[in-house]
Amino acid sequence: MKEINLCCPACRSELTKCKEGYLCSQEECPHSKTANMFPISNDIPILISETQTDTVCSLGSGKSYVERPFSELSTLKKLLAGESKVTKQNCNSFVDLVTKSVKRPKVLVIGGGEKGVGTSKLWEAKSIEIISLDIYASNTTDIVCDAHYIPIEDNSFDGVWIQAVLEHVVEPTKVVSEIYRVLKTNGIVYAETPFMQQVHEGAYDFTRYTVLGHRYLFKEFEMIEIGGNKGPDLVLVWALRYFVWSLTRSRKLARIVGLSFGLLMRPFASLMSKGSMFDASSGVFFLGTKAQSVSTIRHKDLISLYKGQF
Repeated sequence: MKEINLCCPACRSELTKCKEGYLCSQEECPHSKTANMFPISNDIPILISETQTDTVCSLGSGKSYVERPFSELSTLKKLLAGESKVTKQNCNSFVDLVTKSVKRPKVLVIGGGEKGVGTSKLWEAKSIEIISLDIYASNTTDIVCDAHYIPIEDNSFDGVWIQAVLEHVVEPTKVVSEIYRVLKTNGIVYAETPFMQQVHEGAYDFTRYTVLGHRYLFKEFEMIEIGGNKGPDLVLVWALRYFVWSLTRSRKLARIVGLSFGLLMRPFASLMSKGSMFDASSGVFFLGTKAQSVSTIRHKDLISLYKGQF
């Protein structure tokens, strides 16, 4: 286990490691008893409290080691659809910011069970220590937990990266408050969340955000940059893919059609207006910092950030 100050997800008290798992140091907490111990599986702590927290996660799913190799269509998908230039540029900015004033910064990757597209610079940065958490175990997961209840002490990280996760949590505001809690003052946060995308991950998909709505979600953070990620061309591809899926009931055929149509749409990507990234983007992003004093953005100031076409 990497060096990190863990805490109980139920009461945030210090955890004590023993041979079989972790026990809460707070005697009144049910997880201080061996019967409710947090287990360790494949050297990964499973810090989920099914009894003391409201969670969709379970200890059973955390004990299953999930290999996440690239799918058979992933290479083709990358070739046809291409990586997001926005994500790669923002990842570069994130890495530059977190390494600017700290010799060996600690970065928390929420949803790090699989490396996000466009994040190679973050994962390959030798000067950055990454702690990765997800709701399942994998070769890139350090902690299995629910992001609503991050089992890590306050002010532990110089940066937090959360990509394609907030749509899959029931209470995004609670997760963002947890990000604020574990981030050090002047720490950097980067988030990517879908806007105009159909449901994916079935029942575990809850929320979408516009650029402004996403910025307000991070209202307690100072803004560095906001915007859209992937334009109306990809939105059209998503729509066609799900249209084919709804007609044929074949997910594989829908993916093939979507990838093929994505190739046809690629030349149009550079022609999309800047305003369309506020009005019709596939996803949105927020890059910001935890300031020394909380300064919530006012509603009128939020409206003034709009740079769309209407």
